[in-house]
Amino acid sequence: MVACRQAQEVRARVELERQGFDVYLPMRLASIRRPNRNGVRDLVARPFLPGYLFVRTSLALGDWRRIWSTFGVKSLLGSEERPTAVRDWVIERIREQEEGGFIKLGLVADAPAFARGERVQLHNLDLVEGLFLEQIDDRRASILVSLLGRDSRVTVDLAKLRPAGGK
Repeated sequence: MVACRQAQEVRARVELERQGFDVYLPMRLASIRRPNRNGVRDLVARPFLPGYLFVRTSLALGDWRRIWSTFGVKSLLGSEERPTAVRDWVIERIREQEEGGFIKLGLVADAPAFARGERVQLHNLDLVEGLFLEQIDDRRASILVSLLGRDSRVTVDLAKLRPAGGK
């Protein structure tokens, strides 16, 4: 498994494939709200495991040293002496979750839509109220909560949010 530089997964995949490596970068669809589009959401492709991709190679010294010097690659998982191998069945389990080239995480359409700055509460925690900041992907959102007199940005499960004051 390869760790990539921030937002460089696709570049690393292209560069590794150019060198002849067998690369797997699992992708998912994310629903994002574009600024100035009146709340219209777009589906965009995002890495399923942000910052990581899989490369099939022998663990011979020369092969994995070439990976390390590839554009977009930060490091290999494991030690400097020997990278950690990921079992084939792990990759196959991830591939089994694909439909149409994307990992299925659930229905994007089922996610409630909140506007930036809207007051929200967590289900079953009526005392926890915050401001909706942004939807990170089709399952997570970022909210601003005030705890102990300090504002904190928190990532929560989108399905656990509801409008403040609503049941």
